Amino acid sequence: MADFLCQNEGTVYEAVAYYRLSKYAKSNDSESIANQRKLVREYLSRHPEILLVDEQEDDGFTGTNYERPGFQAVMRAIREKRANCVIVKDLSRLGREYIETGKYLERVFPAMGVRFISINDDVDSERERAGDDIIIPVKNIMNEAYCRELSRKLRRQFEVQRSRGEYVGSFVSYGYLKDPRDKHKLIPDEYAAEVVRGIFQLKIKGYSAQTIADHLNENGVLSPSQYKKQMGSRYKSGFQNGSISEWGPMTIRRILTNEIYMGTLIQGKRGTPNYKIKQMRLRDESKWSVVPHNHEPIVDEMMFELVQRMLQRDTRKSPEEETVQPLSGIVFCADCMRAMCRRVVKRGEHAFYYYVCSSNKRTKECSSHSFSQSALERIVCHAIQKQIEIVVEMDKLLTETEHGNLMAIKLKRLDTMVAEKEREIENYQDFRMKLLEAFHEKLIDRDEYDGMRKKYTGMIEKTKASLEKIMEERAGVADERPGNRTWVEQFAQYRAEKSLTREMAVTLVDKIYVYEDKRLKIEFNYRDEIAYDQELLKQLEQAVG
Repeated sequence: MADFLCQNEGTVYEAVAYYRLSKYAKSNDSESIANQRKLVREYLSRHPEILLVDEQEDDGFTGTNYERPGFQAVMRAIREKRANCVIVKDLSRLGREYIETGKYLERVFPAMGVRFISINDDVDSERERAGDDIIIPVKNIMNEAYCRELSRKLRRQFEVQRSRGEYVGSFVSYGYLKDPRDKHKLIPDEYAAEVVRGIFQLKIKGYSAQTIADHLNENGVLSPSQYKKQMGSRYKSGFQNGSISEWGPMTIRRILTNEIYMGTLIQGKRGTPNYKIKQMRLRDESKWSVVPHNHEPIVDEMMFELVQRMLQRDTRKSPEEETVQPLSGIVFCADCMRAMCRRVVKRGEHAFYYYVCSSNKRTKECSSHSFSQSALERIVCHAIQKQIEIVVEMDKLLTETEHGNLMAIKLKRLDTMVAEKEREIENYQDFRMKLLEAFHEKLIDRDEYDGMRKKYTGMIEKTKASLEKIMEERAGVADERPGNRTWVEQFAQYRAEKSLTREMAVTLVDKIYVYEDKRLKIEFNYRDEIAYDQELLKQLEQAVG
């Protein structure tokens, strides 16, 4: 209720004053709520027939949205017969949407017997003047044009900021804070970042999203929304169901799939079609702003990509087990290429576990490919140890090689690839010229010529793109420094392991194929890196020999 109440003789109207300030106009003192209030009260002091019974305001609300809490309070006062007059500083305070503003001025307020006063526009519905029916719509159109232009400028500004890797959101993802020195930059929140790392590590060890959530809840770790509230944020989540939000499997999965944790900033996923429609919609992926290596990562890229592969595999666990089996989601049938599933046979008090082809179990379309779990894990563990020895030994040889000699070998290899690609481009161009000659000599018709020319043009462009990548790699060879071989560390860390663990299996092995005759084919991670090292050593040996 307003503190400006003065009952006067001859009072005819009971008024509610309405003030609005857009969040984009907060720096403009002339538009402030205080100045709007001062102007209204000066006006009322000259009009004793009007009694101010209430004041409502919307601080930081756009004029295109009429669901503003302050404005809705004005309408309640009118409907409850507590007020029959509305006073604003100018028409733009009521709203900046032409059609909706006109509806209130021309239909709603007159139908409810409400007097409307806009002080700066000299509009008073009690004293209509010739021309008011033209002036008011024109001003409403101007207000809407202003809002449209402001929206266009802000959208362009946000697009530029996003492309530069500047964070423009209100709330940051769990694990990060806005840099106090620059609110558009992200820095890790050390406590929450450690929780995020723990979530990724637990996933790699074989824990399900539900088990991870239960673990965090049992240990009293605040959920992201509760943690942000404790830190003083007014954050609200659409995923919270109760008054107290806890960790849940969906929250865990959102963290595990959020690229922000490996330093990639993705913005603009959701937005409004235009300034009139306030409902957020998911945008096409081509319109997202993606800036890799934008801020300090919480988990490295290798760990993030590893978890993504795990999430795409079938890694269900038995109800009586806390984690999935070491080879869950990794074993496949070599014939039908489908995942193999784990089964159990009980003989008395003993249980025997084995893997079988899932196609055989469901439809009998494939043979069983049955393989003992214990035997499979033992063989895979042995193969991993052999692979670790190979990787570590190759790394030792390359590390001991003089940097200049190694760089020369790399450049020679890349030069060979460049020459090969250049020959391919030259051959494709010759074929294309011969096509033209064949067309002129009427050996082929127009459709044949157009189709084959398009084919060879596409092959030329594809080869040129491949050549460009090789040239970029060659240019970067001179900047390489020995020791930047993180993937080798992924192997070396399991050098002392004697038995197979889930973490060891998913870190080093991509897929295991089981043949019906018990043969195995193991595809390791980092196959391209291993092949590259093997080729370097081969060329180094030839150069020395």
